[in-house]
Amino acid sequence: MTGLILGAICLMAPVGGPVSNGYSPVGDYAGHWGIDYAVPLETVVRAPADGLVTFAGSVAGMRTVTIQPLGGFKVSVSYLSHISVRSGQSVHRGDTIGLSGSPHGRPGVHLSLRVDDRYVDPAGHIGCRSTDISRALRLVTPPGPYPRRGAHRDPRRDIRSDSHRAFAYR
Repeated sequence: MTGLILGAICLMAPVGGPVSNGYSPVGDYAGHWGIDYAVPLETVVRAPADGLVTFAGSVAGMRTVTIQPLGGFKVSVSYLSHISVRSGQSVHRGDTIGLSGSPHGRPGVHLSLRVDDRYVDPAGHIGCRSTDISRALRLVTPPGPYPRRGAHRDPRRDIRSDSHRAFAYR
């Protein structure tokens, strides 16, 4: 079920800058477990999803905001220079949550996505800035009704071959 819901998670990029470092995890702790965006220091950072702020504070010297859009899903934006929200607050996609800081010595922010406490690549879930889930779940238009009358057919014409007729009447 989580895999089905995972496809429905739709995030917007927290800032308008280019990706400077992509998702590339290595082992249990090494590698890069999210996406970094390059933007000038103190750029406005926006909530990537609707949800409840479950954490707004500092971890190992990094200011981070974590939003829970659905049970089992957490979206975090890190390396903030300032936090504008508090834990327990509801936010909507696009709300200001803080200002960008300086990840890895370069101005920008870090975005990560966790599903059931496992990191996944958030890149596949970016790009639905002003839409809701109903647009992502569009159904194919059903076909029109079958015609009520049969097609015109000449009753004098039999499309079966003579050999078939001979076998059928014996």
